[in-house]
Amino acid sequence: MKKRKSFMAGILSLLLAVCTLFGSLPVYAAEQVYTDAPEKAGTIVKVRNDGTEDSSFSESIMNADGETAYCIQLGKLFEPGYKTKKDAATEMTQEQITNVALCLEYVNQYAKEHSLSKQQRYLLKQCLVWRRLSVYLDWGYNNVRPGYDEVPEKVQDEVFKNALAFAKENKNNYKCYGYVYIGSGQNLGQFFAEKNPGKGKLKKESANPAITDGNNCYSLSGAEYTVYSDKDCTKKAGSFKTDKNGVSDTIELNEGTYYVKETKAPKGFSPDSKVHSVKVTAGETATVKVTDIPKAAAPMLTLEKLDAETGSTPQGAASLAGAQFEWHYYDGYYTKDNLPSSPTRTWVTQTKAEKGSDGKIHYVTALSDAYKVSGDAFYTQDGKTVLPLGTITVKEKQAPIGYLLEGAYLQESGKTEKITGMYAAQIKENGDTAQLSGANSASASDQVIHGGVKIQKRDADTGLPKPQGASSLEGTEFSITSLNENPVTVNGKSYAKGQAVLTMSTDASGLASTDSRVLPYGHYKIAETKAPKGYLAPDASVEFDIKEDGKIVDLTDKSNSISDPVIRGGIKIQKRDAETKGTVPQGNASLENAEFSIVSLNEQPVMVNGTLYEKNQTVLKIRSDASGLASAPADVLPYGHYQISESGAPRGYIRMNPAPWSLTSRKTEKSLT
Repeated sequence: MKKRKSFMAGILSLLLAVCTLFGSLPVYAAEQVYTDAPEKAGTIVKVRNDGTEDSSFSESIMNADGETAYCIQLGKLFEPGYKTKKDAATEMTQEQITNVALCLEYVNQYAKEHSLSKQQRYLLKQCLVWRRLSVYLDWGYNNVRPGYDEVPEKVQDEVFKNALAFAKENKNNYKCYGYVYIGSGQNLGQFFAEKNPGKGKLKKESANPAITDGNNCYSLSGAEYTVYSDKDCTKKAGSFKTDKNGVSDTIELNEGTYYVKETKAPKGFSPDSKVHSVKVTAGETATVKVTDIPKAAAPMLTLEKLDAETGSTPQGAASLAGAQFEWHYYDGYYTKDNLPSSPTRTWVTQTKAEKGSDGKIHYVTALSDAYKVSGDAFYTQDGKTVLPLGTITVKEKQAPIGYLLEGAYLQESGKTEKITGMYAAQIKENGDTAQLSGANSASASDQVIHGGVKIQKRDADTGLPKPQGASSLEGTEFSITSLNENPVTVNGKSYAKGQAVLTMSTDASGLASTDSRVLPYGHYKIAETKAPKGYLAPDASVEFDIKEDGKIVDLTDKSNSISDPVIRGGIKIQKRDAETKGTVPQGNASLENAEFSIVSLNEQPVMVNGTLYEKNQTVLKIRSDASGLASAPADVLPYGHYQISESGAPRGYIRMNPAPWSLTSRKTEKSLT
């Protein structure tokens, strides 16, 4: 580049000489500087002050006399060639020059700590120049920026924001100046910031502000650092003590390298064991930026959901998985009695089935993403979930399927106290760490939902809850069987799937019922195991579910009732000659066509051949055959008491007197003469 400059200087001298002789070539004064754009930088997006994107264009890296320069006229095309070099102060105020120069200096310092290419650094600086000039000259493009594919949006946001802050904070710490290059096409500018002699101070920050900001359990005030002039930290040169903002007073230090070590950590923070080196230059203020790690505890509290009767085994169709707990964190030390109205953060977790070290399934939850259902983000430190100093509370919000929230209680491991409602604990400092008060594990017990069942015994013929004839609906016995994969506890005893858990009997109305809270949440079958007097036990059962606490499942309607067929029988009667006692008629008489009427003597109606008959009504008529034998089918007369009488004598005979009899089985025979 220097050879090129020398060559160009020679050409310029020659041109000046020729120009003197002939007067036909331009003459450049001594302040003329050659400007060019030797390489591309990337894409620029013109963004108006209202946020709308105007246009985009390709920008090059500008040079003035071989040194990097920046366009100071947004929207005008660049023309390479000679331009007049002038002090920037002839075109701008010193405040403006300082502001632009410090913004560019910020990018220089930012680039030392971040991986930025030459093009990225140039684009950021060029946009900062335009942004500041747009503010000063009211261009309306205060948000001009590189394309996001050139420089990531996150980097741009950080640089543009922090550059202004840097310029504001350091306006008294640098000597700032610049040059402008005026000529055809775009005018260019160069801006420089050189540090003034300074001093030394310390700025302490929390290494995890998400934990500490706004939390009065932490403070940046009172941190003490000793400044040493030797690496072994034996020669004291001064000290820093921070205020509530973590900023120390400024002390004077000679130019050189110093070593700063924390000797007292502020409230809530772990001591900083690192020795920080700082280089102090005469006329500059060197700021030592340090961070302390806030003390925080691992969220060790694990809750196990239990059945209040059976422990870690759920009953019936209930489940111990899915119980939801609401956790509240408060950034301060409180008790259950003086908690603020609103927590700092809230989380909801639920229990999940996990195999424990004992090889058994346990239903547990804790403060981790594995159990989280909803709520705020967890506090994290070093990639792990933590709890800051303060107060944590937990309360069961939703009982799992089949269980009651009412009556739930929590017990810390190893303790007998049953804590109802909210559980509270504090996270406090413990030496250089933090620790959760109370136990690391606890159980949360719920009562399983209990219900009952009632069922109506009905007559299968009539469909009514009334018996026929001399039968009864009282004394029917039902057995209730568990159809659940998990055991159930009934009246203090555990029953497995397929076992009868309870029996019940009907009253005179045919109604059988359990207590309202005897059967745990689940699926059951009810079947008749003993028929009442006068009935046959059907091969039938009804399944039902217990889902609501204290509710008796109603199986009394006709579709759910178990109906029994009444015992039925018939009668066979032999017509005989009263004198011979035989079944052969005398003379021209005949035993055929003797008519018999059967009358019900039962207080309760009977159904015969689809018709319901009351007491003293004739329910059936039968006739004898040639042998004098008359019979009713074996399945026609319901269980009960009847009277049979001859209502029509056969040829040659006189009618017999009525004879009462009772039907108690499927077949009854009787001989009448």
